[in-house]
Amino acid sequence: MGKKVYLASSSPRRHELLTQLVADFEKVTAPVEEVFLPNESPESFVIRMAVEKALAGFNKVPEKQAWVIGSDTLVLQGTRVFGKPRHPLDAQRMMMTLSGEEHQVLSAVAVVQDGRVFSDLCVTQVRFRPVTQAECEDYWRTGEPEGKAGGYAIQGLGARFVAQLQGSYSGVMGLPLYELDQLLLESGYYDNE
Repeated sequence: MGKKVYLASSSPRRHELLTQLVADFEKVTAPVEEVFLPNESPESFVIRMAVEKALAGFNKVPEKQAWVIGSDTLVLQGTRVFGKPRHPLDAQRMMMTLSGEEHQVLSAVAVVQDGRVFSDLCVTQVRFRPVTQAECEDYWRTGEPEGKAGGYAIQGLGARFVAQLQGSYSGVMGLPLYELDQLLLESGYYDNE
């Protein structure tokens, strides 16, 4: 019998990315409350969210020998944190702030296996080209920015705004594959049964 892997996410992007590392896995829904703790850094927050999602998923699966993967992503520009836009004006504000500027995408991944927790953080530098107000409005109407950290999707129409990327493309999409591969290795997923 093969090793059981679960993805604690309903994101189609994370599902698509995980197929590059793991051929057979199931999704498990394990929502967690995404709220910053007092004085919590963005880096600590995104790692904590990935771990909490993986743990919540682990607590829902029948097998305890399973590997459960959780991930979380946010966009950071200086000290400003950009989560998912709440409405069109919020998305446009994000895009106009990122326009012509550099920002960081923090993407954390966690693996819970038999109660053991493994986690890592991927930081990618992204520079946007200048974006017009009309482009922001048109982009929002496509529906793509909804539910995306920073209000854009690099793997979709949002790619046209990205002038430069230094780091992990999969991390910007929401599941850093290099870091996940290392965690699966460390947790024994690739060991022969």
